[in-house]
Amino acid sequence: MLRARDWLEWQAVSHDQNRNDQQAQLTTSPSPRVPIRWHWTMLVGGAVLAAVLVLLLLILDMERNAWLASQAAQAEVQVDRLADELKIPLLAGSAETDLIVKSFLDKVPAVMAIRLRLPDGKYEDFAKHEVAKDKPDLSAIRGDGVVKLPMDSLWYGKQITYADTKIGSVAVRFSEEKWRELAGTLVSRISMAAGVVVLFAGLLVFWLAGRMSQPLERLAEAAEKVAQGDYTVQLAVSGNNEISDATRQFNAMVRELAHKEEMRGVFGRYLNPKLVSEVFNGGQFKVEGFRHDATILFADMVGFTSFSEATETEYVIEVLNRYFEIFHRIIDYYGGHVDKYIGDAVMAVFNHPHEDPHHAQHAAKAALAITAACKRLAIPRPDGGNISFRVGLNMGPVIVGNIGAVARLQYTVIGDSVNVASRMTALGDGGQVILPRRTFQALKGGFVFESIGERTIKGVSEPMECGMLRPVDKGVQKNIEHAVALAFDLTSPSGVHRQASTDDA
Repeated sequence: MLRARDWLEWQAVSHDQNRNDQQAQLTTSPSPRVPIRWHWTMLVGGAVLAAVLVLLLLILDMERNAWLASQAAQAEVQVDRLADELKIPLLAGSAETDLIVKSFLDKVPAVMAIRLRLPDGKYEDFAKHEVAKDKPDLSAIRGDGVVKLPMDSLWYGKQITYADTKIGSVAVRFSEEKWRELAGTLVSRISMAAGVVVLFAGLLVFWLAGRMSQPLERLAEAAEKVAQGDYTVQLAVSGNNEISDATRQFNAMVRELAHKEEMRGVFGRYLNPKLVSEVFNGGQFKVEGFRHDATILFADMVGFTSFSEATETEYVIEVLNRYFEIFHRIIDYYGGHVDKYIGDAVMAVFNHPHEDPHHAQHAAKAALAITAACKRLAIPRPDGGNISFRVGLNMGPVIVGNIGAVARLQYTVIGDSVNVASRMTALGDGGQVILPRRTFQALKGGFVFESIGERTIKGVSEPMECGMLRPVDKGVQKNIEHAVALAFDLTSPSGVHRQASTDDA
């Protein structure tokens, strides 16, 4: 299938492909999209929560140290009192010792267990509920004061002496239930406060991040429009921060792209589209010449000299532009490229710069469509009759390259095949398509060759059989009519740019 393109498509084929690739990259996302406001909310919320946890640990450590200091002070008083009450019973070996210890357990709620070391070295254990599992060694207690025993539990002990003589030792285990209640209260209250702080901070950050992300979202939406080819996008700049700087740079970039696209369109009217696309897309353009098979089409106005002499200059230019506009659309429809305009003639190349395996068939259809378009235009000449063009075709190898001086180059095709195509226009009359038989043989059906005999072509050593080309296949004829109608439709002021497709020959 051959695509029918409007008159601008030929200068933007590579650019459109680039744009499609960029759009595909934009729309392809390896992971789910998470708005930036959620990133900031989770980040700040996590940071606040971590800070609260650290603060909670510090507060608990400070409160525990304070509680232990208070407990040690109370323990010193309690253990001192118990040791004093036990002196006489221990010295006398009285059974009153058990009564004193049990009474102490009943009167002091914070005491959980008591361990007593008797003068003979034996131990007696007393507990409110059950015998304490962690029993301290009281033989190591020295001095007269109350000491904290090296145990995980709160054991405080004192040596019992009488007249500077050691008669025993006592250790009292105090409960940590008060601390657990205090710690639970602290954790509960700090957790509630932390929840309120995290919620407030999260809402505030969510709102602030939303305000900050709105310009970024507008920037992303505008960038998507630019990627789709809309270079009219301009964003309002407010504030004086990094986002406003990025917005200003984005606007400047879009203006530069719009200018570049405008320059592409301007240059595309005068230069080879491949050259324009590669230069504007930043590619390395191949300067060296190379050989390439192509089909060359020439269309030359009949009696241009007399027409220009008898007609106002402005009208001559208007008529030529009218015909060339139609010719250009027809050539572009069939995948060809207008290489240059030579006064009253147009030169088109098929199979360069865009590869086309059916370039001979398409060039033949374009040539016949040009003659049909001339008949449809039917612009009269001052000397009688209508303006007509002779069309010549030839297929063969050409040399592609930059021709000219360093300061002024033209990217074009040259060679014998080009010269022969140009000579073909001189062999026919207006409205005829002339081509060599060897070119006709490459068309593979759908056309008829009406020989005009062998002709000597300047620059060619041997005569060539030439002839007129006519369509014989109804499908080919219908396709040519469609191409002509589309060219006129696109050229008319009310014409709508559109695309169509037709079968290859």
